Amino acid sequence: MKVVIPVAGKGTRLYPITHTTPKPLVPVAGKPVLGHILERLEGLGAGEVVLVVNPGTGEEIVEYASGVSPAPVRHVDQAEPLGLGHAVLQAAPFEGPVLIILGDTVVDAPLEDWLEEDFIAVRPVED
Repeated sequence: MKVVIPVAGKGTRLYPITHTTPKPLVPVAGKPVLGHILERLEGLGAGEVVLVVNPGTGEEIVEYASGVSPAPVRHVDQAEPLGLGHAVLQAAPFEGPVLIILGDTVVDAPLEDWLEEDFIAVRPVED
C-alpha cells in the first residue's frame, strides 16, 4: 500500500509559528503533527510513504519522517501550488491500494477499517 501525505502547504494561517517551523512539524501533544500521522500507520502494511513537498523546502519534513515512519519514505515535489488534487497526482503512478492522509490533520479513527473498500472521510465543520 502506498501512503500519500501532502505537506506542501505554507501554513500561512499559523503564522508566525510557521515562519520557522513547517506546518507538519508543529508540535501538538508532545510531538509533531506528522509524527501522530505516521504513528497511526504502524501495522497497516504500508509499503512506502510519499510526501508531497514544496521544491527546496521539504528537507526538514522528509528528514523527520524518515526517522519515525514505519515504512520507507520518499518525496516528490509539487512545483506549483495548484491545489490538493494536483499535489496527490504528483505521487503517481498508483497501483494497488492508496491511502491519502493530509499532513496537517491528526486522525483519531481506525484507519484499518478504511482499507477494506474505497473510502473518503469528510466531516462538516463550521466556517
